Amino acid sequence: MPIRNTSKALIVKDNRVLLNRCRLEKTGEIYYDLPGGGQQLFETMEEAVIREVREETGYTVRVVRFAAVAEEINQSEAVRTQAPDYAHRMAHIFVAEITGNAQIQPAEKDFQQEASVWVSLDEADQLPVFPIQLRGRISELVQSKAPVYLGASFV
Repeated sequence: MPIRNTSKALIVKDNRVLLNRCRLEKTGEIYYDLPGGGQQLFETMEEAVIREVREETGYTVRVVRFAAVAEEINQSEAVRTQAPDYAHRMAHIFVAEITGNAQIQPAEKDFQQEASVWVSLDEADQLPVFPIQLRGRISELVQSKAPVYLGASFV
């Protein structure tokens, strides 16, 4: 089973963070995810996060610093069989900032993404955010001067 590298962005502006609001198809439940996605062959993690943010949100960003890494291992045999590329993921999280370029129409929204929304850092710490290790820790990661290993989650 391959391990999928993903690159995620903590984009902060005016004490607010940009999150993708998503809805579970089966239950309609709302959850939030950082903009970003899978690394492509021969692409650096920084290139991946810049591309993915542009595709999902329409914003052009520059990476400020590496903030954290989180591991997600799916224990469902169905997921491991039907979507093995998504059963074990490493999320590399970067603090990024929007460049002076204007926002364009998102070209490729993420799976189950409804919209990109700006929320206060305090509110972000209260939301059901994925990866799960981010819950209650977004403000901490934005303010931290050193990268953080967020550990593994088993879903």
